[in-house]
Amino acid sequence: MFEGIDGAIQVAIIDMILVFAVLGGLALIIVSLKNVVGIKKEKKISKEVRITPPASSITSIKEKEEIDGSLVAVITAAVASYLEKPKSKFKVLSIKKYQASSITPWSAMGRQELMLGKKQ
Repeated sequence: MFEGIDGAIQVAIIDMILVFAVLGGLALIIVSLKNVVGIKKEKKISKEVRITPPASSITSIKEKEEIDGSLVAVITAAVASYLEKPKSKFKVLSIKKYQASSITPWSAMGRQELMLGKKQ
């Protein structure tokens, strides 16, 4: 019945029609199930959204603490490698220690990289 190239083309066309008919039937079943179950999401867009950080995530600054010179050198080298600039392009003016917040350092670094758009 399906012999030669003509038969192969006919079989391919029949198979394609069958595949699309089955996919269309599955799509109709999914849509009808959604209507039967009653899952409808209403999208409400608020005009103004304010996000305020929790009070525990605000860090406090420790004042009047002496910083070792080698620590300043290490921090300067770390900043230079992160910014990918030579250390002659910037100058570290002051270093202040911050109290640890409820946000983990990995989360804070991830947020900072997302804000800066830096990909590694």
